Amino acid sequence: MVRLLVLFFFLTLTLIPSAHGKEWKLAVVPKFHSVFFDQSKAGCIDAAAQIKGVECIYRGPDISNVRMQAQVINQLIDEGIDGIAVAITQSKYLVNNSLKRAKEAGIPIITYDSDFDASINADPNNIRLAYIGTDNFELGKSLGEELKKLRPNGGKLIMQSGRPDSPNLNLRLMGVRSALSGKKYDVPPGELLNNDSGWTEVREPFFNFDQLALSVNQMESVMKGKPVKADSFIAVGGWPQNDQARYRKMIAPYQAKINNNKIIIIITDTSSEQLTMLKDHLVHINIGQDPYEMGKQAILTLYKIVTEQKYDKIIYTPITFCTPENVNTCTKVSGL
Repeated sequence: MVRLLVLFFFLTLTLIPSAHGKEWKLAVVPKFHSVFFDQSKAGCIDAAAQIKGVECIYRGPDISNVRMQAQVINQLIDEGIDGIAVAITQSKYLVNNSLKRAKEAGIPIITYDSDFDASINADPNNIRLAYIGTDNFELGKSLGEELKKLRPNGGKLIMQSGRPDSPNLNLRLMGVRSALSGKKYDVPPGELLNNDSGWTEVREPFFNFDQLALSVNQMESVMKGKPVKADSFIAVGGWPQNDQARYRKMIAPYQAKINNNKIIIIITDTSSEQLTMLKDHLVHINIGQDPYEMGKQAILTLYKIVTEQKYDKIIYTPITFCTPENVNTCTKVSGL
């Protein structure tokens, strides 16, 4: 009996280190590789380095394509991933395909940057355990409020977005419209402005489908005033500025329009390249997100989930307001 007890005690001691020393493979899956999302990779890697036994796997498609993103998720499932943070492209497709498979396999899912929309016809809390990222409606409101400061009597607006079915971008469009019109909308992206508190959208938003060259060409048509004229332009993402050389070449002939506020330009995000263009007065305002913090908090949250610790179900990362006057200091708090 004594020998059995000693053997049991020995086996118990040897099992404790293996239980606590498990290697965790945690994934961050962006919509696609870009200047913006690759900052979440840095946050992912830095967070994993702080926790013994945790590996950050950052993997996504080269272009914004929901089927390619689903393939990435399926690959991770096949490789035995322990947890997944995903920036949602098309909610319904992912929920009915790769994320359904992940859930059935017992792999915890969280979302970052972009959460599920109403197309899933279900409570998102039944699918994902947390959301980490920008409060996208509030970001949109901030874009609209900053435009009102520069053009207080209203005007004619054209907006630019990525995809018409992107959950986070539709919330931003609705936020802009709410700020300018003073109205509340039930469903994103809200309604086209039509002389609402002095504001009119002269056309539906441009959708660039995350194609940078197309985004610059769309913006150029606004600067030219052809085929329709507008005095204000808001991009709810950073697309036109994510190819700095192309943007600078396009915008150069219209510097006087910018300087004289003939056209107000407000663009989302504050990468180092964007801040250089802001400093050169090639845009009026950049409102930035914190993708680094998104990636960092995604790993920390997944680790808490897989190790059965308490965690926050919603983490809103900060936004920053950058103008030519504060461009040297505006992002220092967020670390971008």
